[in-house]
Amino acid sequence: LDLWGENLVGMTMADGNAYEWAGNTATPAAAISNAPTGNGLVVTPEYILMILGANGNARRVQWSDQGDNTNWTPSSTNQAGAQDLQTEGTLMCGLKINGGTLIFSDRDAFLATYTGGQFIYRFDRIGDGCGVVSQNCAVAVAGMAVWMGQNGFWLYDGYAKPLPCDVWEYVFSDINRQQMSKATVEDNSEFGEVTWRYPSASSVEVDRYVTWNYRENHWVFGTLARTVGMDAGLFSY
Repeated sequence: LDLWGENLVGMTMADGNAYEWAGNTATPAAAISNAPTGNGLVVTPEYILMILGANGNARRVQWSDQGDNTNWTPSSTNQAGAQDLQTEGTLMCGLKINGGTLIFSDRDAFLATYTGGQFIYRFDRIGDGCGVVSQNCAVAVAGMAVWMGQNGFWLYDGYAKPLPCDVWEYVFSDINRQQMSKATVEDNSEFGEVTWRYPSASSVEVDRYVTWNYRENHWVFGTLARTVGMDAGLFSY
């Protein structure tokens, strides 16, 4: 899920279609005209919609014209385009950060930097062996990005690096690796906390959480059957 202006856009691997919803409960979300199919999407800071794993190519990023998510055909008069990233992984999700857009595969991560001109974007690999475990396990907080990998947590603050975790053994020695795609994350900015939710080894659904307090740099963990959450914003909680 992401925001296109005031509208919601989203995609699931179930059908690979990009949808847009204007917030009217009487009108369902509709497929975005001309958009390629894919694994996931992200809206860049430049107001361009990117589709990841476009049209069945697991490593292709394809993007729309600036401000027009129905125009996907590159020309000399627009900024639509596509590029195949140099990865052996499957592109999974993207995340806006200061200075660009992070693109994650299940093996590595890239930074997409807007350049304009002929190529529109430059893609630089920022880390290898640091791929995400799910489409919803990465979040931007306090000028950085953090996410869950196959065997640890990662942080990007200009460089991709492992995030030291005091409770690593509790999490990664007892996690259902066949169900890691259900892992989610949310930021609780009031308390400076990032919480990941995931299924333990004995469960096929989310039943555990682990929280990192990025202001005080400490970890807590526990059991809780809650699939997802989001930060307070327009609402109080």
